[in-house]
Amino acid sequence: MKIARVETHHLRNVPTPRPLQFAWDPGEVTTSTSFTVVKVFSDSGLVGFGHSYAPDAVAAAGARLIGSDIFATEQHSRVIRKFHRAWGLETAIWDLIGKACGQPLYKLWGGYTDRIRGYASTIEVGSPEERAEDTLGFIEEGFRAIKLRLHNDTLAEDIALAKAVADAANGRMDLMADGNQAQTPVTPSSQSGVIWDLKRAKYTARALEEMGFVWLEEPLSRYDYDGLSELNSSVDMAIAGGENNSYFHEFRTLLDRNCYDILQPDALVSEGIGQLRKIAALAEVRAKLCVPHHGGGGICTYAHLHFSAGVPNSPWVEIMRDKPGEFPWPAAHTPTVPIMVDKEGNVPLPQGPGLGIELDEDFIRKYSA
Repeated sequence: MKIARVETHHLRNVPTPRPLQFAWDPGEVTTSTSFTVVKVFSDSGLVGFGHSYAPDAVAAAGARLIGSDIFATEQHSRVIRKFHRAWGLETAIWDLIGKACGQPLYKLWGGYTDRIRGYASTIEVGSPEERAEDTLGFIEEGFRAIKLRLHNDTLAEDIALAKAVADAANGRMDLMADGNQAQTPVTPSSQSGVIWDLKRAKYTARALEEMGFVWLEEPLSRYDYDGLSELNSSVDMAIAGGENNSYFHEFRTLLDRNCYDILQPDALVSEGIGQLRKIAALAEVRAKLCVPHHGGGGICTYAHLHFSAGVPNSPWVEIMRDKPGEFPWPAAHTPTVPIMVDKEGNVPLPQGPGLGIELDEDFIRKYSA
């Protein structure tokens, strides 16, 4: 079976449910986003779906793959890797493979489990009072885990926020926190908003550890290997990160230097969804976890869900939910059914072939350029 053609549908100015102030981009207000839906067609008429923020790269890489065997995934990866962030193409090819085989992807990738614990991942910082109320609302929805954004000006404000949520959860949720300190690849001074040093990261980690948090995410620059290693060695709570890292060698270095207990690659940024399984294997042999970043909230989040269910060391899936009842990432509405937890806090795996999803074609047409 061959790749016959590749289509990109670029959705522009898709509105968010309300104006949002991302914790990692303070001072900026976001009212819409743009993204690309990728479709890969086989010569037998099947079609696979992917998500991307780089339509030109996907189109260029896709042109190189026309006529190739859909099952030649290692060859595909080597082509796609040459184009900046064209990994949505690989997701679509794997969806196509699952459909050709008549099996959901998680079964092709190992079938370790048929459900994954979902955590509500907030986007804005919010006040302690707001986040305490949101925590109760998420519990009502079925969530048993929540991630906060700690991006206040002062350590005291961050700790007050964390304590308010911990008190509201009262042992009913797993708690995570994200410092969003690894957005830029160069000097910390180019990071937006408050910049943590090692001292603040240590104080934060120790305070969260006392409150029973599961992990602290991206507490320092992603290339501060010395600082991350020292921090990770100083606390028992897990240190997590990796959403902005790319390719195997960076993740191997993060493991070799003991920077993180939990790797968080993203199939839009780090490597393709099939290649993420190699990163998970690197983590597994070191008794570490591999819990992917959110993947844009839609098609790629479903791909991450299948990835996590296929391997033994990926117990959570990140679901972008800033407020109860709200999907802040517009891409969540690209599939006909947005990803959601059941009353036990788990996401059951779709049982259809490939990703097991259908697309809302009316939604795509409405916002496509």
